[in-house]
Amino acid sequence: MTELENNEAYKKKVELVEALAQLDAKEKLMKSSKGYGKAYFWSVLLPPLGIYYFVRYLFFDGGDEEHVRAGVISLVLTLVSLLVSILLLGGMFSQASSLLPSQGGNAIQEMITPGNQQKILDLYR
Repeated sequence: MTELENNEAYKKKVELVEALAQLDAKEKLMKSSKGYGKAYFWSVLLPPLGIYYFVRYLFFDGGDEEHVRAGVISLVLTLVSLLVSILLLGGMFSQASSLLPSQGGNAIQEMITPGNQQKILDLYR
């Protein structure tokens, strides 16, 4: 083999290695983006799980820019979902409590007046 053929073979090998490295990087990005969708879904559906994804992506999955962004988005979605849940639950309880009869102290006060006490005793006899 001549030196020219060796250089061309070397260039082809380098191009092949670069292409494989790019393919591997794209494959990892596709896998991680699928995981991000799952993290976002669970962050909205069950808010405490978003904190798990935040810690996982921020501290345990390499700490690159994509993972940090996904962790922060999971945390924000968790906080928004938690706030909306609290507001809806508070509105539901206030609406339910307005349907219940008010139990003021007037009924008890009327029962302890002397005239009404006599009527209650007459009813029991």
